[in-house]
Amino acid sequence: MENNHIKPNFSQMPKNQGQDEIVIDAHVSTVWPLIKDSKRLEDWGPPVQKIEVYLAPRQTEEGVGSKRKVYAKFSEKRKGWYQEIRTEQIEGRKITFLIYEDSFGMSKILKDVGASMEVVPEGKDNTRFIFTFYHRTKGLMGWLMNPMIKMDLKKNRMAALQSIKNYAEGRAPIKN
Repeated sequence: MENNHIKPNFSQMPKNQGQDEIVIDAHVSTVWPLIKDSKRLEDWGPPVQKIEVYLAPRQTEEGVGSKRKVYAKFSEKRKGWYQEIRTEQIEGRKITFLIYEDSFGMSKILKDVGASMEVVPEGKDNTRFIFTFYHRTKGLMGWLMNPMIKMDLKKNRMAALQSIKNYAEGRAPIKN
């Protein structure tokens, strides 16, 4: 199993701010491509409206060092974009991203923001999908807002988990 990663430019190691998981009635070989290929997020990611992928020099496909710009709509009033770099990829198993720029204003109150998506075989034809968000708060406002941010992240994580489950199992995904 190939394990590639780069050392993200963290000021400190990020803090896990929430993790949830779901069992999908589909083989890992069905679920893995849905997270490996960023463009597939357009199919199942609830807030995702469009993805732009930028490969690193000498890359022919996404991997560690590739970037993506995600255009997202969380609600009518809350839409914009964020840019991520893939910092880890364990082929067939896990992808980790670091958000390095956004239009939502996250960088004013948070730092070292990112997420990981992991797939684990569960029995013969099922997959455990684990979705983790992490960040560190920045200043008093970040610290004060963090409980609400964590609740919002959990709501988004749960919608994404249900959506990828629906999509991988042949049902309609959840879209905002």
